[in-house]
Amino acid sequence: MNRNRSEAMPLALLIPGLDGTGRLYYRQVEALKRRYRVLSWSYGEGDGSTLEDLAGELGKASAGEAPGSVLVVGESFGGVVALAYVLRFPERVRRLMLVNAFPYYRRRVRIRLARLLAPLLSLTAARSIKGAIIERVLEREGILEADRQQYRDIIDTIDLKGYRHRLRLVQEVDLRPQLAHVAVPTVLLAGGCDKVVPSLVEARFMAARIPQARVLEFPDAGHALLMTPGVSLAAVDSRQAELGR
Repeated sequence: MNRNRSEAMPLALLIPGLDGTGRLYYRQVEALKRRYRVLSWSYGEGDGSTLEDLAGELGKASAGEAPGSVLVVGESFGGVVALAYVLRFPERVRRLMLVNAFPYYRRRVRIRLARLLAPLLSLTAARSIKGAIIERVLEREGILEADRQQYRDIIDTIDLKGYRHRLRLVQEVDLRPQLAHVAVPTVLLAGGCDKVVPSLVEARFMAARIPQARVLEFPDAGHALLMTPGVSLAAVDSRQAELGR
């Protein structure tokens, strides 16, 4: 690609979920690169960042972008971070896309249990049990074997200290009162078989409160929507542009 052309492209900011690596966007990056400079964000290690800190870091990474040019994508917990970024820097954003996201994690018992059990993931046996459960879930969701292997490889690189901190943020955050202030066109992608987040419920809830929002439902997909065959963020973005949204 011509360097000047690349520099002239707008930015696509891809914000990860609890894995924190940005690598789970791998199936989406090449198609997005036809129209954007793609930045798959990775959270830093440690446990001191607040949600505002994370939004601020993304703000620094996107400083200098043309007004109304940035495509912001947030997956799962990354949707919370994406919302915080958009609320803080709305003038930079062209479109917000939230994938199996939520403004507030309603399954309070589950998140408390996840935080309680998270330290056990330092044990090989606990990681193996969790891995076997996830493998079965991904297979039922139609995720191909090569992608399931890629998922396993990525998950093995997660910084556990940062992961536990992000679980704490999930338990603490509630952006429901601020949804009405999300002043950018928003697309909410939701898997109907999501076992981690009640994604259809959350997408419809947010769409009813975000002024310029619409929902795209994938009834047979689960939480691994980014790895689901046929799901393309680039295609969704292009379609919204054609519709003038």
